[in-house]
Amino acid sequence: MSHTVVRIAIADDHAIFRQGLKLLLQSQANYQVVAEVAGLDQVLPTLQTQEVDLLILDYHMPGGESSAVLTYCKQRYPELKIIALTGANSGVIFKQLRDAKADAVLQKEGSAEALLNCLQQVLTGRHQNTLLSEEVEEQIAAADTDLTPRELQILALIYQGLATSEIAEQLSLSAKTVDKHRENLMRKLEVNNVVQLIHKVQLLKLY
Repeated sequence: MSHTVVRIAIADDHAIFRQGLKLLLQSQANYQVVAEVAGLDQVLPTLQTQEVDLLILDYHMPGGESSAVLTYCKQRYPELKIIALTGANSGVIFKQLRDAKADAVLQKEGSAEALLNCLQQVLTGRHQNTLLSEEVEEQIAAADTDLTPRELQILALIYQGLATSEIAEQLSLSAKTVDKHRENLMRKLEVNNVVQLIHKVQLLKLY
């Protein structure tokens, strides 16, 4: 970084977690939390109005689909570092975040020391690929799914209860395209309706 203070934005829908993370970060001499948001739909407006060096992004948040937002942010702001944080324990989700080009994927259950160490590694840019813990790498290796990144994005939004038209709007797709992906999901997961789809997702611990 060309400046000494690292400007950080936190995107997480749990206020207590945000506050704890903010206190931890601001206890470090060169970290400054310049923005906090509680929904994915607030991430892009924040980046448009604030100078941000590092975004800490929760996976499970209202207002969109995290990997799609992450991908867009990396394309729009190539210098921005993004650490994806998740309370999930799913190799499918970890793989999705890695493929979306997160600079690191961290589990919320990790230690404060691990988080600060990860931030330092990401900011110094010593690694070329997504920074993953050994446990996350093992989960990715064990994840067995032939769903495409787009199907996983749509599956996450179906799981949130969004209708086809809402999914189409969020992902900038036509309703017809979303319906086709929905058909493919049903076929690949061997289910006949949305209720069965949700149950299968829970059974496979995809989300």
